[in-house]
Amino acid sequence: MSKLAYSQLGFRPGTHKSLTLAPDPGDDIKSWPDRIPFYLRSLFDRIPREAPRHELWNTSFFVWPFDINKGRLLPNQGNVIQTGELIRHDTAWGIFWHGELADFNEPGNYQVETDYGSTFPFTIRPRLYDRLQYGYLNYLYHQRSGFEIPGVRSATHLDDGVLDSDGTPIDAAGGWYDAGDYRKWMFLTLPNLQSLATLAERGHPGLRRKAIQEIAWGNRFYHAMISPEGQVWEDLGGGALKPGLTYENDWWFENHPGVNCDGSSDGRETDNIPGSGDERSIRTTYNPAVQFMFVRTQARIAEVLPDDQAKTCRELATRAWQHGRQRGHDRRTLFVANECWAAINLHVLDPGLVDREDIVALLEELLSRQCREATGLAGYFMERENTDGFRCIAMSAEPLMPLLRLIELQLPGWEAEIARCREAVQEYIEGFLLADAQSNTWSYPPYGVFTKRIHPEHQAFREAGGERWVRSFLHPLNHQQCAHGCGGVLLHQAVAAAKAGELLARPDWRAAAECWLQWTLGHNPAAMCLHHGVGFRCPTPFSAFELRLPDTVAVGFNGRPDDTPYLETSELIEWCTQEIWDIPQAYLAEAVLWIDGYDE
Repeated sequence: MSKLAYSQLGFRPGTHKSLTLAPDPGDDIKSWPDRIPFYLRSLFDRIPREAPRHELWNTSFFVWPFDINKGRLLPNQGNVIQTGELIRHDTAWGIFWHGELADFNEPGNYQVETDYGSTFPFTIRPRLYDRLQYGYLNYLYHQRSGFEIPGVRSATHLDDGVLDSDGTPIDAAGGWYDAGDYRKWMFLTLPNLQSLATLAERGHPGLRRKAIQEIAWGNRFYHAMISPEGQVWEDLGGGALKPGLTYENDWWFENHPGVNCDGSSDGRETDNIPGSGDERSIRTTYNPAVQFMFVRTQARIAEVLPDDQAKTCRELATRAWQHGRQRGHDRRTLFVANECWAAINLHVLDPGLVDREDIVALLEELLSRQCREATGLAGYFMERENTDGFRCIAMSAEPLMPLLRLIELQLPGWEAEIARCREAVQEYIEGFLLADAQSNTWSYPPYGVFTKRIHPEHQAFREAGGERWVRSFLHPLNHQQCAHGCGGVLLHQAVAAAKAGELLARPDWRAAAECWLQWTLGHNPAAMCLHHGVGFRCPTPFSAFELRLPDTVAVGFNGRPDDTPYLETSELIEWCTQEIWDIPQAYLAEAVLWIDGYDE
């Protein structure tokens, strides 16, 4: 039977409540009408169907106990609360029937039925997203390394690790694993500190202390991952480069360094005894993104931690800042954005740590990368000298984040810079995200802009204006042969739109962000909820070592060559859409805090 897609967590009163009927491949949709009625009812007030009951079955409590979805609905004989229509849309992504629960906001538990498919039970209530805050903390807790979690695993990798350069032992136990495996990626777990700091400030009051505790746990690892000179090391357990790859040509793919390692020490269980010879290695490669992410996150959490812990964070952030500034980098947009964000956060702690002139120079460099074309899409960011559009699998909205941070702080004397940031944010959201989201009926935002089409004879690109092109999903026919899911891309854009909507008083932007959250929670062409803690129908989660971790979030849809969305929904496993990952989980939690947080 076809599936009725919607947010399986439910809806908040006063928000859009979209419903989309997604036919199964075997459905005979030629016989379906262009307009399909749907019926909202209370959870247990099931609408009778025309399928005959047995003559001896005349009870009023159990309507009929077998094949309850068979036969046409008889809405005139049921307790229907609201009637609406799903209207046919022929799109590049397929044929769907879309509708809205118009102006219905009464708290309660409900279902929607049609002749062709029904929803699972769902709720309408305030404070709906508090469950996602809790789920994020629960997920991180179960991702702890070096910590016994009864029923999940014993304390593991207490002997992490040794430097890959000379074998020096480093007490780097603790922290969080990433993506359901045993690797501890700095690049992919440091963003947890940003989301946890926001949760500590805007989260449910009953969860704020837990957020602080989780920050403290993560810092046990992060504070060990910096050299006396101030270099922040890349990762622990990632292993060496895959055979045939080089750092010069293959370290980064779509501003993401996580696809180059062979994982040679990833899955290795160790004896938890330091110095026994089976310790996992710390990769000491210099990664400018990690360097400045460490600075910005340590400076950020110093604002919410107790004074003694905050003092250590500030000292390490300062040391890492000085090392990163001295060492420099190749000025790619990801690095510039993180350096700028780090400078702003350090300046907040102490204006004497970073000169205003340095921040202004970094802002100018970042803003100079923004495309302000008169035709086509606009507001997106480019790489240095316009060699390509900025695209990032894990941090798609990163150039916007330092701008939003400056707007958020409202520092006295910075009015001119804040005004420019506001203009840039508006151009990005309206000229890029929302403008391209109109290309599909699901209002799905873009993956990124390209200066040239890669294998255009085999994969599709849409015109973006100015002889540039755009896709909704990563191009799978790429030189790394990586077809990564784009859940992190989508939800980072949701963080940007939600936070900007709050700071710039644009409720329409926050509504767009909530629409993208609802895609993650089930309103998508597969009718699958990517959050395994709240959904009824979910893809099989890919976790390499612990198959049943709670409250995980799948990395989500990737794109076929024709740029249509794809999610693996069989019982088989492939990492590219079913992998669980810290990044979308952290962004999901932060987005809801700007959509419906406790701002006191």
